[in-house]
Parts: sequence; structure tokens; C-alpha cells
Amino acid sequence: MRVAILANLPVWTLPGLDHLRHKRHYATWLEPLIPDFKEVTEEYGLEFHWITMCKETATDLSHEAHGQAFHILSRGSMAVQMSTAYVSEIRRIRRVLTTIRPDVVHAWGSEDVYGMAGAFSGIENRLFTLQGCLTEYLRLLGGSFLFRLQTLYEKPTVNRYRKGTAESPGAATLLQQLNPELDIQLVDYGVNPAFFDATWSPAESPEVLFLGSVSKRKGIIDLIELAQRPDLAHIQFKIAGDGELRRELEAIASPNVTWLGKCARPEVIRHLESSWALFTPTYADTGPTVIKEARVVGLPIITTTGAGACSYVTTTGCGHVTEPGDLEALAGALLDVCGSRARAMELGAMGLVEQRITLHPKTTAKKFAAIYREFR
Repeated sequence: MRVAILANLPVWTLPGLDHLRHKRHYATWLEPLIPDFKEVTEEYGLEFHWITMCKETATDLSHEAHGQAFHILSRGSMAVQMSTAYVSEIRRIRRVLTTIRPDVVHAWGSEDVYGMAGAFSGIENRLFTLQGCLTEYLRLLGGSFLFRLQTLYEKPTVNRYRKGTAESPGAATLLQQLNPELDIQLVDYGVNPAFFDATWSPAESPEVLFLGSVSKRKGIIDLIELAQRPDLAHIQFKIAGDGELRRELEAIASPNVTWLGKCARPEVIRHLESSWALFTPTYADTGPTVIKEARVVGLPIITTTGAGACSYVTTTGCGHVTEPGDLEALAGALLDVCGSRARAMELGAMGLVEQRITLHPKTTAKKFAAIYREFR
């Protein structure tokens, strides 16, 4: 059974393609999934073909790794593609699909060409996976002209699918709102194996880690305001990430805020290992992946109902979930988790064994393989 996967792939993680590395956003959860798909090819009788667009190559490339085929297509201006509904890229992807002749097309996300390319692929068996819900982000926080344009494509795209997957119950609800007729299954995104090897050893004094873009949607403004409270002055707030608000917020931040900038994975793991909790006061996220990474390491989580991954907290008690923007509740959660090192470690242990199994990429690979087989 031949499966074509359309996704924003980190191609430089494949052997021999390091020269295609970039620093832009990419689907981090796909990197650990690729090698584990190799293990299910024989067990489930599957053949995998990945199709992705790449600005770092001037010519189309074909590559083989981990027992799978990778079709890497050159890309020009994203603004041009978005403003023309990705017409030219959809045609190019369709030409590759005509050559592959897949039994199933699996498209990841509505933020790029891939969801639309799958929708108009001409292949009957189509699966859509929600990554971020643009419609919800726009409703809550607005956006630029190009973001609004991209959002216009989301609902018509999702409506052309009959099967879908979501990484959390919250994400599944958003996906169902886009297409009430969609048959949706939950598939947790597996975490990179490097996080499973981390050793959590919280520092002697309380510190919490924010990991993500420095943007309004992620709740960073609330973090800065909370850090200024006298009753939270003993907590060190570490911010790993960058974004449009950093310069403005750095100028007004209190001394107990440390700006780490963008961090490579080894640095992220090091900061997770020493932190007492992950602090994610987001307003809208279908994940985020950082909550899953922190849970694998063993940290308690302080987040909001805006995070789809808050379900890891509500089902086990491994932290606190508040309403977005509820500063008093967030402050109370910080005071509880950071009340003592022992308290932080007690919360972090809740549900950890089960969640490390759920969030292993092998588990993710087998769940997707079983869904592909349903198309037979």
C-alpha cells in the first residue's frame, strides 16, 4: 500500500541533506516520525513517499532514506504562492503524485500548500492532519493581510476531506468546527527521542521556562506582567524564543526575567532539566509541542485552556490549567508549583510513565499506519 505524505518536512535531518538546513519554522514532530515509519513499512505493508517544498534548492530533488522516498521540490516566493492560492505548486505536486500513484494521500496542515494540494490531488483516499487552526487564531487575535488570506483557504480545504486527525481533544474540536462531517481520530505527535534521554534535576531555587515565539498569541505579555508581581519576584522566568515583541518587552521586563533567544535542541533540553515547570500561558494552540517535550522530561505544566495539550494536565493533575488571561489564577498556579522543589517534583511525576509511552514516536507511527490501512 503506497502512501504519499505532503508536509513541511525538515529535510536537512535526512542523511546527506544537511546543506538544506534553514532557521524558519518547520514541523518538528515529523523528524522523529520518519525513522519510526521505517519500522512499520514491513509490519503494515506500507510504502512511503514524502513530498515537500524547499527554498534551499534551486532544482527538484529525489532522495531515499530510512526505507522511504523523498521528493523535494524547489520553491520561490511564499507571498506569491499564498496570493495565488498555491496554484503552481499544487500542479507540481500533482505531477509527482501522478508518477507515484499512491493509494492514500496524507496532507499535514492548512498553513501552507500541503492541505490544499491534498484536497485537489485527484486521489480519492485523503487524510488531513490539523497542525494549527488559522481560523481560531484569527478570531482571537487578528492577523496580517497574508495571514487573513491564508485563513480564507482553510475551511474550504478541510471540507474536501472525509478523514482527519488531531493531536489533542481541543484540536479535534476545532477541526470538527471546520468540517462537521469529518471522521476525526486523535493521534498524539511523538517527541524527539533526545527528550526521553534527559534527566530532570530542578535547580535549588525556583525557575520556570517559557518556550515558544515571543508573540501575543503565546501569552508572553501576561508572563512579563506576572514576573513584575512582588509575590513572584523569587521565581526566575526563562524565555527561550524570539519574536516581534521581544525588543519592546525586554525593555520593560523585571530583573527576574532572562531572555535566552532561540535555542538549539540541546540547549532547550538543558533548560528543561533545570526548570521547576514549563510555563505556557497561551491564548490559542492546538498543541503546543513544547508541553509534550516537557512532559517527557518530567516537568509539571502551567498552561491555559487555550492549549490543546492541556489535556495532559487535566487528565493526570501534573500541573495547572487556567483560562487564558486569568492572571490571578496563573499567579496562584506559579506559587503552588514553585512553593517547594518537592512540590514541583510531586506534580511532575503525575502520569509520567503513561505519557512517555503515549508520546513516543513509535506509538505515533503505528497509529498512523493503522489509519492508512483503514483505507483498504
